[in-house]
Amino acid sequence: MKKFHYGKSARKIGCYSVLTALSCIFLFPLYWFFLNSFKTYEQLFQFPPKFWVWPFRFANYSEAFDYPAFGFGQMLKNSTFITLLSVLGAVLSSSVVAFGFSRLKWRGRDQVFMLVILTMIIPTEIVLTPLYLIYSKVGLLDTWIPVIAPFFFAKPFYTFMIRQSMMGIPVEMDESAIIDGCNVWQRLFYVIVPQAKPALLAVTIMAMQDQWNNYLEPLIYISSNSKQTISVGLSFFSGMNNTEWNLVFAAAVIVALPILIVFIFFQKYFIQGVVVSGVKG
Repeated sequence: MKKFHYGKSARKIGCYSVLTALSCIFLFPLYWFFLNSFKTYEQLFQFPPKFWVWPFRFANYSEAFDYPAFGFGQMLKNSTFITLLSVLGAVLSSSVVAFGFSRLKWRGRDQVFMLVILTMIIPTEIVLTPLYLIYSKVGLLDTWIPVIAPFFFAKPFYTFMIRQSMMGIPVEMDESAIIDGCNVWQRLFYVIVPQAKPALLAVTIMAMQDQWNNYLEPLIYISSNSKQTISVGLSFFSGMNNTEWNLVFAAAVIVALPILIVFIFFQKYFIQGVVVSGVKG
């Protein structure tokens, strides 16, 4: 029995040691990323490199934020506003469309849903040129509308996730709501949406991440620096002459923090929403 106990303990220790080593390997780039944001310009290029510095140079953050040629603060406000509007549009439009594909019965519903899902195989780059020409014709270039508008038209993957979650809600809840005199919109917002909260939260997080990190569309549609988003601005900052890389790292940390914080605090709901959407229906 003792040999068995020792053998089991040795396997556990070995397993945890391997997992710890793998965790360190995967987390090291993130650690190095954050550490570089606290270094001076000279420390970044020291050899051999320093894996710890003291004191931290917190001034990197304020200098990056106030960098005169960058406009970091304005771009951060632009990205925040665009992301909030996009998340609202994504959740609202996807919920309505998912409700139509899951709770309402109409001829050809499943076939149309399959066509919607098939549109996910079309790369965004294919439609950029015709969309650019359309926005140019109607005078919407150099505005936020081309960047925000797609999120108000029920993106297929968001619709799929919410629809799968709604398919798992008992039909009896709809029947009870109809008996109580609820119309279609009341059934959606008072009966179905509360039951699909995990999927809605997952879509909220994904939409926030997609728009906050959106690079290609703002780069193409927006030309004014005062209207530009932070993801594009960060690439401009890193491509400037005589780039101060310690400030670039600090700016990149500021850009990455909102998504990291949201995911850390809401990862339970995100995972739950993904699991529920994949299992039900």
